[in-house]
Amino acid sequence: MAPQGGGGRVPRGAWKRMQRLKQYVERLVHSDNRLLRPFQRQLRNPSLWRFNQRSVARGIAIGFFFGILTPVAQTVFAIVAAIGLRANVVVAAGSTLITNPFTFPLFYYSAYRLGLFVTGRTSGLPSQAAVEHAPDVEISTEAAERALDVVGWWPTLVDWLSTVGPPLIAGVVVLALCVSLAGYLVSIVVWAVAARTARLVRPTESAPPPRIVKRRETHP
Repeated sequence: MAPQGGGGRVPRGAWKRMQRLKQYVERLVHSDNRLLRPFQRQLRNPSLWRFNQRSVARGIAIGFFFGILTPVAQTVFAIVAAIGLRANVVVAAGSTLITNPFTFPLFYYSAYRLGLFVTGRTSGLPSQAAVEHAPDVEISTEAAERALDVVGWWPTLVDWLSTVGPPLIAGVVVLALCVSLAGYLVSIVVWAVAARTARLVRPTESAPPPRIVKRRETHP
């Protein structure tokens, strides 16, 4: 039977997935991870492993934030943040999976376009100086050799980072904040609706059937 937490019963399928994810997080926590090693005492706090409305909502927000913000070590950063914010570490770690090989291009392209809007730039294309410095592939017979020349492509790479980098970084930060806030609010609402629905349905399911009382006939 799936346990109840903070106002409603957790669906059986969701609870099984949570248990598998919990086992993964426990293995990660007890592994010799140098980033989590200083937090071993805090991670033994039972409140970080309980499933209730507030801790789950915080975990979702933390997981979404670091899942979008950091391309590496997302789970570790989410667990550390969950300790400080008293969120559910299992949900925080699992919510980082919002970014995966299928959603990563969509998120980062959206972040780049959002960053262009935030920074007021119209394009992140390389500057004219970098374009002139790049080898002309169509007319140069030595294009392949020049492409391998560090002196040739390094200024182009630096210019690309200076033009695309700022809007991308700004967009990733803004997108991570917006998605994490949306995840927090949606999880609060969904949990409240599910809890209210469970309270309305439970009395009907648990109510005993009506008792039929037969009246005894009397003869004159």
